[in-house]
Amino acid sequence: MDNNAVIESLAERLQRDKKDAEALLEGFVSATQEYLCNIDSVQLPGFGTFSATKNDEQVVTDLSTGKRILLPPAITVQFTPSAILKRKISD
Repeated sequence: MDNNAVIESLAERLQRDKKDAEALLEGFVSATQEYLCNIDSVQLPGFGTFSATKNDEQVVTDLSTGKRILLPPAITVQFTPSAILKRKISD
C-alpha cells in the first residue's frame, strides 16, 4: 500500500476530502517524528507503541579494507504492536 492509497482510505473512512486526510496524516507523522527525535515514545491504544533509543557513536572496523570508521550517534525507532493488533492480524 503506497502513500496515496493510505490517504484515499483515510479520507473515505473519515468522510473527508483527500486534502484534509493528507493534512491529518502529515500532522500525525510530524508530531510522531518530533516526539521520537526527543527520545520519547508514542503509544497508540489498540495499535502499538513507537519507541526511540539513542545509539552512541562508536568505532567499527570495515572488514573489506581493515580501516577504522567512526559512526556518528543515531536514533533508532522500534515498533511494538499491541495485543489487540496482534490478535486481529493472526485471525
